[in-house]
Amino acid sequence: MKKPIIVGVGVVILIIGAIVFWKMRPSSEPEKVVAEKKRIVQPVNIIPQEERPYIAISPQADGRNIVISINSVQKEAIEVEYELEYQAGTLLQGAFGSFQLTTIPATEKILLGSCSAGGACTYHEDVRGGSLTSTFGGPEDYSLKTDWKYIDNKAKEASFSSKDGKFQIEAKTLASTRYIIIGNASGIPKGYKGKIASEPYSFETSSALSGEATLSIRAASEESLTILGWDGFAWKNFPTTQDGKLATATVSLLPLYVVVTQ
Repeated sequence: MKKPIIVGVGVVILIIGAIVFWKMRPSSEPEKVVAEKKRIVQPVNIIPQEERPYIAISPQADGRNIVISINSVQKEAIEVEYELEYQAGTLLQGAFGSFQLTTIPATEKILLGSCSAGGACTYHEDVRGGSLTSTFGGPEDYSLKTDWKYIDNKAKEASFSSKDGKFQIEAKTLASTRYIIIGNASGIPKGYKGKIASEPYSFETSSALSGEATLSIRAASEESLTILGWDGFAWKNFPTTQDGKLATATVSLLPLYVVVTQ
């Protein structure tokens, strides 16, 4: 009777030993610790106005595409990542990407819609504009957020305003312009005299600009105000009347305007 008991105890000891050995054996592959990748959100519109790039969004004549342009850069950067959001009917749409700033101006064309792998495209209707967040990468990264307003001028109107309502322009020749984008340009090119006193506004159209307009811009100051316009090469000063913070002038139709104090 004792022999079976001894055998049984031996079996139990062997089983326990096997379990201990299995648990204490070295792992063939050490367990990998996966670090959670966190998205770094850069604060926007922190750098001084004078250091910001001149950003424009232009409509295309086909009404299906727009172009983001970085027209001047004051604070060094080698690339820009963008996040474009816009209202299309009742839906919020978006586009994301990046492009190099090897040469200035640097541009990126964006479809207001989507295309399948087979080449079939659908286009967003009733586009009204939205916001653009641009993160510039360089020795010191910085981000900017601007608003833009998209106008499909089917009604052949002649007066328009910016999304924030602080920029108002009127010109008879604009009635024949189909697509218009009024946006916050963020920054402006160098060469102007005075101190920036308002948001810079880009005024882009799907056809060439010509003629004159009546322009009003609300500034942040009640000091002596002057409206400036940029023709792509140089600044132009326009005789300006003032009512408090509201500056008004008869201007040439140009792609960029700003108010300065002299």
